[in-house]
Amino acid sequence: MKKRRVLIILFLVAVTALAVVSELRLRRESASNAASARLALPEFRPEEVRSLEISWRTQKSTLGFVQDGGYWAVKERAGAQAASAQVADLLEGLAKAAPLKELEISGMDDLKDLNLVSPEEIAVPGAAPDLKNAEGILAVLRDANGAELLRIMLGRGHTRLAADRIGNLAVQGYDGRYIRVWYPDKSSRVFLISRVFEKCVPNPRQWLEPLFLSKPENPVYARFQRKRPGAETASVVWFVNTAKDKFQLVVPSGELDLEAFSQKFAALAAPFSVDLVNNPPKELQFNDAFQAVMGDGFAYLLEFAKVEVEGGEEDADVYAGRLTVSFDPENVHRLIGEPDDAFERRKKQLAARAEYEKRTANGRVFLLKTGLLEILAQPPVRILKTAAPRTSSDAAPSGAKKEE
Repeated sequence: MKKRRVLIILFLVAVTALAVVSELRLRRESASNAASARLALPEFRPEEVRSLEISWRTQKSTLGFVQDGGYWAVKERAGAQAASAQVADLLEGLAKAAPLKELEISGMDDLKDLNLVSPEEIAVPGAAPDLKNAEGILAVLRDANGAELLRIMLGRGHTRLAADRIGNLAVQGYDGRYIRVWYPDKSSRVFLISRVFEKCVPNPRQWLEPLFLSKPENPVYARFQRKRPGAETASVVWFVNTAKDKFQLVVPSGELDLEAFSQKFAALAAPFSVDLVNNPPKELQFNDAFQAVMGDGFAYLLEFAKVEVEGGEEDADVYAGRLTVSFDPENVHRLIGEPDDAFERRKKQLAARAEYEKRTANGRVFLLKTGLLEILAQPPVRILKTAAPRTSSDAAPSGAKKEE
């Protein structure tokens, strides 16, 4: 009888323990779910976004997705093509941003301290918003119908506890950022996130797809031409051609400096434009031109015109560039041993790349990086080193004994 009573008691204790453990687990899950819900940002998918506005003070970038072509365009730069990878990285980062914690905000002073105030909030009653005193970068994402998917302000960065060091110099960096998010009921909340979003900038020029030659290799020929003042036609400054799979310098006479020739294409392989010229003046004179025909069917013509830029360097000439891209699949060189199907597939891929490059460049005028013209204009001719002339200081001192 006693044994049976003991078993019953043990059974009841076990049931009670399981109930307690289950209750604790449910409470933890409930608390975790509540915390997740409390810290959640508005959800969206990057592919839903069709417009993006980024503003700070008086600067603003408006990016719109062009459905007929599948690319992003910068409104403030006459609809020029945006850097698609940069836009995609930002949208993906915003979609995946997860708050580390929520901050309790007691008033406007807290928001000002975190650089999370909008122009309207700090405007004097009855006056227009003072954009020059606004803080925080505001990003607004909308779908194809114009509905707001996300309204977020990026504020002050969160400073790392330990600074990076470069030699003996301590460099303070950031490992997070304070953000302010608005919700459909017009309320807003402030969070700390682990992302910095350093490329979310309001300057339109920094969203442009820059000019560069994606694969400047295997040129068939290249040349540089210059139209002198008063001349009716341009003259060839230098010309390099291929003969029997070997580069040769045709103009000027001399030996080809292959390294100098390669440096020209290396300069074009990196982004070489800095901004778009909106409404370029009609009087621009494109007197210098670099032309290259490549073995993959591409042909490039880059023309230069000197321009005046407000605030430019006094000692540096500033040039605008007009790049024209063309592609002919009939001029694509077949690779050694390349099968027909692989050859045709590669030509289609090259044609798609050509459409992207032509949309970026053709019909537009860009400001170019300083020094590009000098690199392209210099003839790639090898300079022969000659012995330095003997000077009087090289002569034996007077009275010196002549060696036998």
